[in-house]
Amino acid sequence: MLLATALVWIACARAAPAPVAPRVQFQGRDWHELGAWAEAHRFTLQWNRSTKTLQLTNRTTRLGFAVDSQQATVDGVKVWLSVPVTVQAGKAYLSALDIETVLQPLLQPVRSPPGHKVRTIMLDPGHGGKDPGNQEGQELEKRYTLLLAQQLRVKLQAAGFQVLLTRNRDVFVGLPERAALANNSKADLFLSLHFNSLGRSDGAVHGLEVFCLTPNHAASTHAPRTATSSQRLPGHGTGAQSVLLAYQVQKAAVRRLGLVDRGVKRARFAVLRDVQMPAVLIEAGFMSSPAELKQITDAAFRARLADAIVEAVKSYKRQVER
Repeated sequence: MLLATALVWIACARAAPAPVAPRVQFQGRDWHELGAWAEAHRFTLQWNRSTKTLQLTNRTTRLGFAVDSQQATVDGVKVWLSVPVTVQAGKAYLSALDIETVLQPLLQPVRSPPGHKVRTIMLDPGHGGKDPGNQEGQELEKRYTLLLAQQLRVKLQAAGFQVLLTRNRDVFVGLPERAALANNSKADLFLSLHFNSLGRSDGAVHGLEVFCLTPNHAASTHAPRTATSSQRLPGHGTGAQSVLLAYQVQKAAVRRLGLVDRGVKRARFAVLRDVQMPAVLIEAGFMSSPAELKQITDAAFRARLADAIVEAVKSYKRQVER
């Protein structure tokens, strides 16, 4: 009898739902008080009020936030929030939107359906043909996105993936056609490859950033905070997987190559809006930075960048497959 009672108690304990931090509403949004959220998810909260920074840590993960800032870190990698952390009545609050679209996808990755494997990768070399992309002197972005895609294809194939390209030569491919190619191919992931520029030579601005689709009811990272949208887009169906993929690419590239971490960001770019699989757009350095232009035009550097992207895809695959 005692054994049966103990077994029932253990079963009930295992079935008990995880604690949920309550939501509160103000400023027209839902928020979670960070202290309560940390306790519910077994994080220890440290708040340095003089620097206005907060650290949440547990055995495996370290989260960093700053009051009145959209910049956060997950295990030291920069991730941009949709809404700045705020303080009300002496307590720090994080938007429910960012809990749902940033923290949960990274801390509790959405698993693929049983039996579904990440096999086919669609690479999208930006620009091409009549669209040169960014230009610094005689160097054209379209040339180096294609070269990177070709190097990356070889390395992904060596890792066991099937790889498709939206273009394999210097031709123009429209944005709707790129998304259609990915959707019709039933690709499992979509990686759009680009190099940044300020439009003027400026060595002070450099680094790598990876974009995924902006969630509903949020503004894109570089848009005014009022530029929100509630339109449901095809890419929203895999939003949680896309932010996880973007994070893995950002982490691998920054750590392996020592690039300046500009963070995982949000945008409503056409290729992110319209594809029906997890998708990211990688801005792998600034052509307007002389030092980074030298790297971008160097085949050995691009090979190392391709290695980092392969590492990210493999990490993503391990996290989502059952």
